[in-house]
Amino acid sequence: MLVAFQPALRLPFVATIAEGYAIATLSESPSATLGQVSADGQFRWDGAEWVPIPRGSREPTSWTRPLELATAAVLAAQAVYSVASTLLTVNRASVLQGLHQAGSQIPEGMTEDQFVTLGLVSVYVIVSLIAVGELCGAAAAFFGWRWAFWVLLVVMGFFSLGAVIGIVTITRSVEAAVGEVLSLLNIAIFVWMIVAVVKFGPWAMKRPD
Repeated sequence: MLVAFQPALRLPFVATIAEGYAIATLSESPSATLGQVSADGQFRWDGAEWVPIPRGSREPTSWTRPLELATAAVLAAQAVYSVASTLLTVNRASVLQGLHQAGSQIPEGMTEDQFVTLGLVSVYVIVSLIAVGELCGAAAAFFGWRWAFWVLLVVMGFFSLGAVIGIVTITRSVEAAVGEVLSLLNIAIFVWMIVAVVKFGPWAMKRPD
C-alpha cells in the first residue's frame, strides 16, 4: 500500500530538482560575478539569483552617449541656422525682387502686396515646421530613443546631400559657408551612425554579453 504512493510522493521533489537544474546550468561557474550574463544570453546574475534579461535589451558602449549628443547638437544647430538665415535673407524686398526676376504673374483678385505677404508667410511657416522637426529629432537623439535612430539615419542621409550640392555650387557668402559646414557635419554624423549600427546596433548599443 505504501509502495503504491511512493511515486506520487516523489513527484514534487523531482520537479524542484528539475527547476533548480535548469537555472544552475546557465553558468559554468558556480560563483558567478555580479552582472554576469548567462551562456545563453537570457539571464543576468544579480548577486543572489539569475534574473531574466528583457527581450531586445541592449547596453550602451563608449560610442553611445557621444553619438547621441553629437547628433542632437548638429540637429539643434541646424534648426537655429535655418530660422536665423531665413529671417536675415527672406523679406518683403527679396521676395518682390524674386517675383520680378522670375516674371511671375499676380493671381487675379490679389494685389502685389497681398501676393508678397502670402509668399513670406508660406516661407516662414515651412521653415518653422522644419526647425520644429529638427528640434524634435535633437530631443529624440538626446534621450537615445531607439526607434528615432532609424528615422534620423534617413534624415541625416538626406541632409548630407546638401553638402555635395554645396561643394559643386560653392559661394563666398557667410550664410552659405555656415550651411556648408553644417552639411559636412551631417555627413560625419551619417557615416558615424552607419558604422555604429554595423558594429554594435542602434545608437551603438550592443547586446548583453
